[in-house]
Amino acid sequence: MLNTLSRFHLVFLVSCLIGLVAPLLYGQQPETSIKPPENLHLYLLIGGENMAGRAGIPDDAKDIIDRCYLLNDKNEWEPARNPLNRNSAASKDAALMGLGPGYAFARKMLEDHKDISIGLIVNTNDGSAIEDWLGKSEIYWAARKRAKVAMRQGTLKGVLWHHGEVAGKTPEAYLENLNSLISNLRSDLCETTLPFVAGQIHKGPEINAQIAKLPEATHATAFVSSEGLTVTDGTHFDTKSQLLLGERYAEQMTRLQATLPNSAPKPPADIKFIDPHVHAMSVTPDGLKAVAKWMEERNVERCIVSPLSHKGSRPQNEEERAAMLANFSQYKGKIDRMCLIEPGEVATVDEAVTILKREIADGAVAFGEHYGVGLMFDDPKNLMLYEACEKVGLPVMFHIDQNKNMVEPGMERVDRVLKMYPKCKVVAHAYWWRQLKNGACDRQLQERPNLYADMSGSVVIQVLNRDRKYAREFLIRNQDKILWATDEGWWSFGKQSKQLDYIYTFFEELNLPAEVRQKIYRGNAEKVYGLKNKPAPPGP
Repeated sequence: MLNTLSRFHLVFLVSCLIGLVAPLLYGQQPETSIKPPENLHLYLLIGGENMAGRAGIPDDAKDIIDRCYLLNDKNEWEPARNPLNRNSAASKDAALMGLGPGYAFARKMLEDHKDISIGLIVNTNDGSAIEDWLGKSEIYWAARKRAKVAMRQGTLKGVLWHHGEVAGKTPEAYLENLNSLISNLRSDLCETTLPFVAGQIHKGPEINAQIAKLPEATHATAFVSSEGLTVTDGTHFDTKSQLLLGERYAEQMTRLQATLPNSAPKPPADIKFIDPHVHAMSVTPDGLKAVAKWMEERNVERCIVSPLSHKGSRPQNEEERAAMLANFSQYKGKIDRMCLIEPGEVATVDEAVTILKREIADGAVAFGEHYGVGLMFDDPKNLMLYEACEKVGLPVMFHIDQNKNMVEPGMERVDRVLKMYPKCKVVAHAYWWRQLKNGACDRQLQERPNLYADMSGSVVIQVLNRDRKYAREFLIRNQDKILWATDEGWWSFGKQSKQLDYIYTFFEELNLPAEVRQKIYRGNAEKVYGLKNKPAPPGP
């Protein structure tokens, strides 16, 4: 028994020693977490092995970098020193414990900006293709999570991206995938103009050509050339090249930052919003008071509340219906309402028409938000509702996502419904916007006189923000079809967050003509929902 315990303790002690010595073998010095200065300039460094670095660390690059801090694997700050990739949540391979471009980048930025301190979030992944960074991938979400933690201590000033030679599974789609990554980061981190600098790889002229096109394709982006850089093993940049690469990143980042406005965008001061897409607890006694308070805070003159099937939002019986109508009567001309019939709740079109006529008589101005849970967009149960709405003259506001009113790329099912019911005004929402990049959204707005789209929800800004030149042209071309809206509800009223604020400011960043702004912010809502015939009363 004693011998067994002795062997156990010996193994335990050896393991502990290895754990202490191993970091030193790879050039890593154990650091103590500290509290850095407030208002750090934060930079997210992501990509593959060239961003992590496999070059040798010269002796003069082993000391702590003054005024620079590194987010460690406990999401705490420590003095920054090489190797900078040692705390990555995605990869801690010992082979990656070398010199990357982050070192020279930080040194150059600190040299050029004497009054700042820098915080680095390094989250690379060895051998990953760009496709591995898209969607809800593990490595993307790890980088996103760490960036959000770091942003409690400062302002995210930019992203550095560099791959290894395993750059993409489909090289011809590299630029499109890179744009998706940028769009996702900007949306998730609530920074619509977040500077993004991508580095060219050593081998791969096809991919490098696409990286060089990035500044033309996406605003606030730049690339650094790999021209003249050398490698150690035929693949990975050597020490001299990593130092040069870091300086190139700093030069491009500084240039990008100089092009950005000095202050955050502000909501329009010359126009009062009309918001045709709001959710509220309309059945509860104070449900609309929350809406009215929010309207004052957000410069919304008039809004339309859309019921959802949540208790308190949509009446479940006649008593609740009476309570809902009494609530709306207090805000006549200021807060309007939509009505709702779920697919399958009626057996015939005539039955739906009877219900809708009663809703119109009681003040409903539209039908929605139409979900169609578990149904294809043109399912017969949905068609019944569209036909009924056309018969009574109610506009329909619909939702599309992965399990509601489902469609395939190209949205032929939406085309079919629009063609079947040409006199029914239809307002698109949610994942309908995700097909902006394949041209389906633009085509439908141009070809279908009865189709409109509200821009509520973060997905809209995410896709429009990919290419601002195209976004501006798209909005001007479809200026009579786009409705400003927020999709705010009882879960978000009164909250102040960057994600919500962008809904109120994004269009101001695009420098749209005055007449286009007027239509989008309020004119189109008045036209589609007939609000011009029901003017709001003066005063608050």
